[in-house]
Amino acid sequence: MKKKAIIILCCVLAAILIAGGVITLTQLPMPLNYPIDEIAPVQQSDVAITAEDADSVTLQKAAGDTFKVLMFTDMHLDGKNKTSFVTVERMVDSIQREKPDLVLLGGDNVTSGRNEKRAHQLAQIFEQLGVYWGGVLGNHEGDNKYSITRSEMVEIFSSYAHCLMRRGPENIDGDCNYAINLLSADGSLTQTVFCLDSFDEINDDMRAAHEIFDGKHYDGPHENQVQWYRAKAAALKEQYGDYKSMLLVHIPLHAYDLATENGEFLYGDKREDICSTAYENGLFGAIKESGTTTAVFCGHDHLNNFGVFYDGVMLSYIEPSGYGAYGLKKRGAPKSEWLQGYTVLTLLPDGTFSHGQVRYAEVYGDE
Repeated sequence: MKKKAIIILCCVLAAILIAGGVITLTQLPMPLNYPIDEIAPVQQSDVAITAEDADSVTLQKAAGDTFKVLMFTDMHLDGKNKTSFVTVERMVDSIQREKPDLVLLGGDNVTSGRNEKRAHQLAQIFEQLGVYWGGVLGNHEGDNKYSITRSEMVEIFSSYAHCLMRRGPENIDGDCNYAINLLSADGSLTQTVFCLDSFDEINDDMRAAHEIFDGKHYDGPHENQVQWYRAKAAALKEQYGDYKSMLLVHIPLHAYDLATENGEFLYGDKREDICSTAYENGLFGAIKESGTTTAVFCGHDHLNNFGVFYDGVMLSYIEPSGYGAYGLKKRGAPKSEWLQGYTVLTLLPDGTFSHGQVRYAEVYGDE
């Protein structure tokens, strides 16, 4: 009997130790495990931050008036497996080959729990590359109970010298509401990129406050963010005269749904239902009223990579970049057909731009 009691006690103690170990592991940081110190810096064109206020950052060229921008989205850097390593490796290689003036991230960048260290590591990668970068957060930043908050992530990113990401005005909702102004050497405004936080899923209060589209449950920029966009677009016109801009969000606008029915497809394919904002927030109407924004870019839907011209505006997906989240792999497609890659823009001084999508499978000969 005594021997049985000892065995039971040992089993209980073992269970407690195992449970304690599991809890401890959930609290430990999960790093990217990428050799950041070995990254070769990019020989970037001479660009620098020349002005900054509460809701904008200005990047100006020392010579020239054309900007090259790379856009990556939905990298889902959870640090848990080799897919994060490959995602980072290919992003770094692409930046080194392309030598952009600016890199923009479309959200769902550093995801899952225990991600404070990974947030620092992603910023350190760009510091090592010596490339300016910015962008927005997605619906999966901060949705894990062991994750740092969205505000904390933006605070970490913006503390690094090459990061243009800013929280934006304190009196409006969200953690990424700001503008990036790209100036040519002569001080003229080549392009402005408006970045808006689109949050994650709507809650019961929002359902009560809005008429919700059938089957939709994602949030989007709120009314006070839309008002900020209106005011900022008008203020820039006062300062620079007529200019062109584009908008970056994570979750697609409801206008994307309308565009697939009534717009002109420019490139790419629609492979899944559009997980757009669940209610009409007035943002697309504000875009048309402003007369300045000619393109909107988003992420979020990993199987959609199309662009549609709708009501005078190009509504586009950024080519999805991460290997750790759902994609064509789960549909059984061979590697040669996977969509992972990035979007490249060449912004011209007259406000127009050329646009292309690069597939990693084609670059690296994946089969």
